[in-house]
Amino acid sequence: MKTLITTLACLSSAFCFQVAAQTAKPLAQQYLDGQAKLSTPFNYNGPTITLRYSTFLGKAGATPELYEKLWSRLRQDTNGKVVIQPFWSNALADAQTGGFESVASGIADMGTCYTQLNPGGFDLHFGIQLPGLLGDSSVGSMVFSEIYAKYLREVYEKRNVYLARVGLTPAQQLLSKEPIKTFEEMKGKRAWSVGKVANLAVASLGLTPVSLKISELYPGFQSGVIDVAPMHDAGAPLFRLTDIAKFRTPVNLWTNPNEHCVNKKRWDELPQPVQTYLYHWFQVWTQVESQLYFDDEAKRAREFMTQKGIVTVVLSDADKRKVTDAYARITDEWIKEQESAGRPAKAMISDIKSLKQTYDAMTPDQRMQKILQAPVAGLMPIKP
Repeated sequence: MKTLITTLACLSSAFCFQVAAQTAKPLAQQYLDGQAKLSTPFNYNGPTITLRYSTFLGKAGATPELYEKLWSRLRQDTNGKVVIQPFWSNALADAQTGGFESVASGIADMGTCYTQLNPGGFDLHFGIQLPGLLGDSSVGSMVFSEIYAKYLREVYEKRNVYLARVGLTPAQQLLSKEPIKTFEEMKGKRAWSVGKVANLAVASLGLTPVSLKISELYPGFQSGVIDVAPMHDAGAPLFRLTDIAKFRTPVNLWTNPNEHCVNKKRWDELPQPVQTYLYHWFQVWTQVESQLYFDDEAKRAREFMTQKGIVTVVLSDADKRKVTDAYARITDEWIKEQESAGRPAKAMISDIKSLKQTYDAMTPDQRMQKILQAPVAGLMPIKP
């Protein structure tokens, strides 16, 4: 009871940061357990609102389990008035390459609308994937939300959807069957890659990019179609790459944005109190996922890989500088290309670096508290 009282007191006081530091349970977990609340009240007592959610994810696994807990918390905190109805494994529609179309057409009310799987018409968006730019998911997701509102919203909404939330994976690391101990040993090895920026990042290390669907990654790695499987640490066990890999080489390659969109008409018709609450809650969803799945699961995955005998190879300082220099060249080239097309890439990258410094200086609990207190503005319209 004492924890509950002090946590709720946090929502309107700087005292929350002291409370978070003294509480063993992460604030993100406290939210899931009903011991921390959004600052936005839920003031709606009309008919139950059900949102059909379409995803390519299967029902089993750490991510779906976490989502179910988040949706249960939403249902409880809204007294059963807002319900997320999931359709797993593309059961409702193609939620991968057809994600935008299925939501825009109203087949689904919301779902996975990933720019990385539907790159047509997107350019500046992929600056978030530049290698070496971001690392942890919690920080990256907060950074991306802010730059989306400033630089990316107009283009995304041309796909006839609104962005509900966007989470960022941690950076990809190299998984291999043979050790990669030096920068030179990367050259010529075939590495999985998806998208232009990811391809550039892989190639900057001397690796040869090979495009495979995510469903082809495991068999491709197993059979030798690729020599290297770049993957963020939390994803390594999820995609069973730990069954194959013998070595891990940290290089902080690209990050993947995981966008969820919502049907414009469905959103616009929601009552204003529901819009206001959901707008805030979507961002809480992102930070809980970033902290409790991507970042915390990454720690557990690294421990799991060590227990399995997967060896982490640390590059020498000289080779780390070669990696950093390669990434800097890629970033400079990408900025020049975008600027020549009239896009404000230089300003956006500068903002990303500045925001990263800001959020890196905060603890995970402080980042969670910031989102509980107030969402980032400008991601999609809310009725006055």
